[in-house]
Amino acid sequence: MTNRQEYTSLSSLRPRTHSHSTYIGLTISCWLIFLSGCHAPPTPWETMIERHREALAELPPEDSLRISTYGVPVPMDEAKRMLPEGELTLEDARAIAVRANPDIHIAQARLESAAARIDEARAQYLPQLFFAHNTTRVFQTPSNNNRFESLIAPNAIATPEPQSTNFLTEALRNLVLGDDVDKPRRSAFSEHTSGFSLSWTVFDGFIRDAQLLAAKYIHRASAMALVDMQRLIVQAVDATFFRVQLAQEQVRIAKADEIFSREQLEETEKLKTAGRATSSDVNNFRVLLLVAQANVTTARSNREIGRVALAELMGLDGVDLPATIHLSPLQMETPEAMTKPSSQQCMQDAMTFRPDMAQLKHLTRSREAQVRAAQGLSYPLVAASGSWGLNSNTTVRYSNEDQTSAAFLAIRWALYTGGAIEARVRETQARLDETIARERRVMLAVQSEVKQAMIAVTEAQEKIIIRREALETAFKNRRIVQAAYLGGKQPLTRLNETQRDYITADANLARARIRLRLAWSDLHAATATQKISPEKAISLNQK
Repeated sequence: MTNRQEYTSLSSLRPRTHSHSTYIGLTISCWLIFLSGCHAPPTPWETMIERHREALAELPPEDSLRISTYGVPVPMDEAKRMLPEGELTLEDARAIAVRANPDIHIAQARLESAAARIDEARAQYLPQLFFAHNTTRVFQTPSNNNRFESLIAPNAIATPEPQSTNFLTEALRNLVLGDDVDKPRRSAFSEHTSGFSLSWTVFDGFIRDAQLLAAKYIHRASAMALVDMQRLIVQAVDATFFRVQLAQEQVRIAKADEIFSREQLEETEKLKTAGRATSSDVNNFRVLLLVAQANVTTARSNREIGRVALAELMGLDGVDLPATIHLSPLQMETPEAMTKPSSQQCMQDAMTFRPDMAQLKHLTRSREAQVRAAQGLSYPLVAASGSWGLNSNTTVRYSNEDQTSAAFLAIRWALYTGGAIEARVRETQARLDETIARERRVMLAVQSEVKQAMIAVTEAQEKIIIRREALETAFKNRRIVQAAYLGGKQPLTRLNETQRDYITADANLARARIRLRLAWSDLHAATATQKISPEKAISLNQK
């Protein structure tokens, strides 16, 4: 009997009973696993916002106190839809900016990422299930290594079979279905393996516990970073809004100066006609009128620049604040605004509500957990795993006899690593020491910021009283000198001085009033006591 006949006879003795249920079940499992591995569609905005609310609601009580009523973020392209009609108040600008500014979305994305890391850390406690399939096609082997030839003719010299004219088509068919038993090739064969494997880490030296704890503290720190970003944006909106209000006051002052200079120009021209004034006097008021008109142009330009900056903070597309919307004018100071702040209360509020301090506190605790995770590397690792699958040397159409299964238990203990574990512990400990020092530095900076803001508030309050009295005096003095000038009892230079003094006093009072509002804004930002009314947030949600 020739080698080919012997090989054919031996192959014909191979069991040919295939389990169709095994084949169909394995095929369905492969498709389900393939579909489950496809990328999920993008997370809807509503789902992400709901997770945002849940994340903030799960914070501990001391962190919940730091969260103001800012409202939930909105898509960046919806900021213009939230604009009110007509007048834009400071509360409107705040409420829109803390929900539509891109920096808020950046902080929110980081919070979402931190929440995902918690789920990732929790997954380490659960077993891991994998499916794998391997198909190997060996096209050429020595005759003495061919598994089938070695069984029947160990000493035979293999004669290579002539290759088919359509080699590529036959190779692809054999790769999936295996060799045809009627046409065996002594120098080529296929191997097919399909199966599931299950692994579970039983003990890892409490590394998983430390990593999960670190992820939770990172999540809390990210939530505080979001609140801190809202705090800083409110402070920036306040500064820009007051800058626009100051520009509006400067427009008012410049227009008043323009009106006064035009009136004096007209009166002086009448006096010149009557022979009581010279051309130099007329030119004097013409120059003053031109200067006032230039000041109006500058003030309007400053106002428009401030509106552009405010639109940027509010996240408006095209940084365009519609011309139909005007900012609310500067109002008279309230009694509360003129009350001296309490040093003890402000410092206590800062230590209680400042989110950046809470953020560093959580980062410190996260670093402590990372130190414990590094220390856990010196403990033994115990892992269990098991597998079940099918293996065939001929075809992917498995039979019941192709099943295989195994169970494993592994223990790994790093007895000596050349000092690598100790170096990792020292590295994480150094990072912890750095975070502790940063926490101390931030605390000192917060205390300094609060005290400086309080000093600025007190100074602005005192200056407003002084500037208001100076304005009243300058107004009375200008009226007296103006009457004397028209009566020929005061020179033109004296009237110019009184007008200049009045304009300067009016501008100084406007700056002092804006400075008081900026000082209060800085103090509220330093103590993290900025608030947006819930009614305002609700009304913007419903628009």
